[in-house]
Amino acid sequence: MRDNITDLEVKALVEGVNLSDGHPRMSLSPGQAEIVLGFPDIFASTRRIPVGVVEREARATFLTSIGQHGALADDIEFRSCYSSSTAIDMVGKAIRITGRPVTMVEPTFDNLHDLLAGHGLRIHPVAESAVTAGPLGQLPPTGGVLFLVSPNNPTGTVLDPERLALIAAACAERDTVLVIDSCFRAQDLRAQYDMYATLARHEPDWVVIEDTGKLWPLQELKTGFLNWNTGNPLPLARMYSDHMLSASPFILRVVELFAEDGRRGGYDRLRAHIGHNRALARDHIKLSPAYPDSRISVDTFQLPEGVEAHALYTALDAGGVHVLPGELFYWDRPDRGTDLIRISLARDPESVIAGCRRVDQHLETWRRVVTS
Repeated sequence: MRDNITDLEVKALVEGVNLSDGHPRMSLSPGQAEIVLGFPDIFASTRRIPVGVVEREARATFLTSIGQHGALADDIEFRSCYSSSTAIDMVGKAIRITGRPVTMVEPTFDNLHDLLAGHGLRIHPVAESAVTAGPLGQLPPTGGVLFLVSPNNPTGTVLDPERLALIAAACAERDTVLVIDSCFRAQDLRAQYDMYATLARHEPDWVVIEDTGKLWPLQELKTGFLNWNTGNPLPLARMYSDHMLSASPFILRVVELFAEDGRRGGYDRLRAHIGHNRALARDHIKLSPAYPDSRISVDTFQLPEGVEAHALYTALDAGGVHVLPGELFYWDRPDRGTDLIRISLARDPESVIAGCRRVDQHLETWRRVVTS
C-alpha cells in the first residue's frame, strides 16, 4: 500500500525542518500563553459543569467568532469530535449504510477520500473548477452525496455564497446530501459568510464539518464539530455514538477561550502571520505559486519542467527537509500533481526561511546540472 499524505507527515515529525503537515507549530502569542498557564484552573472548573453545557458554549463561541451565527438555529444537530478526521469517518460510515453514491472534489487532502473509501464507498471525482463555476449539469448526483471542501486544501479556493446557493438548491431538488469540510474557515475571511443561513434558505440535506486543529499551536489539543440539519437521511447520531461519548470538556473550554482571544484580535494576528510567511516562502523559493490567491496556512509551488514532485520530496527528505509532493492531493488522477510541492506556513518565520532556502538550494543544483 502506498504512503498517503499523513504517512509522509508522520515521518516529518521525527527530525529536520518540518514544512510538511498543516498543523500549527508556531509560537503562542502572549495572550494564548496566558490561557495555557491557566490550564490547571480550566481543568478543575470543567469538572464541575455538565459536559453538554461546556460543549454548547464552546461551539457557540467558536462558530460565531468566525461568522457562523446560523449554526445556532434550533433545527441543527451537532456533536463535538476528537478531530475533523473522526467526523469524516462517521460521515463515511453513515453514507455506506444508506448506499448513496459519492462525488468528491479533486484535488483535496487525500485522507478525505481514503476515509470514505475505507468504508467500501466508490467515489467519483469532480474538478474544483466545475464546482466553483459553470453549469451544474449532473454535479449534485441524484440521490447521492456531494462532498466539497471550502476553503480547499491545497488550493485555498473558497466556495462563494452565490455559488453555494446554486449548489444547495440543486442538491435539494435532486435529493443530494451536501457535505462540506470547512476546517480552514477561520484562516480566510472570504469563507466567513454565514454558510448555515445560506443552506437554510435552500433546504437541502447537508453536513458541515468545522475544526479548530489548523488554528492554534496547542500540540494537537483540538476539537472538530459535526453539524447537520434535522431530518438528514444519514444516521449521523448513531454513527457518533458508535465512536465516542463526547469530546473532552477541558479541550472544549480551551477552544472557547482561544476563540474569544481570536475574536479580540487573535484571528487577525493569525492571518497576518500566515500572510507574512507566505511572502517569505515566495521570496525564498524561486518558483511560481500554483494557487496565487490562496490564503490558508499552506502554499503550493509549480516545479520546473523535468522536476518530478516525489523525486524532489525524496531528495529533500534525505537532507532533513520535509515538504509534500503534489500528486497525493489528486486522489483520482495523481499524474496531475506531479509538478507541484506543498509547504506549510503555520510555523515560526525562521523555520519557513530555513526550509525554503534548502528547497531553493536543491532546485538551484538541479538548474546547474540541466544548463551545464
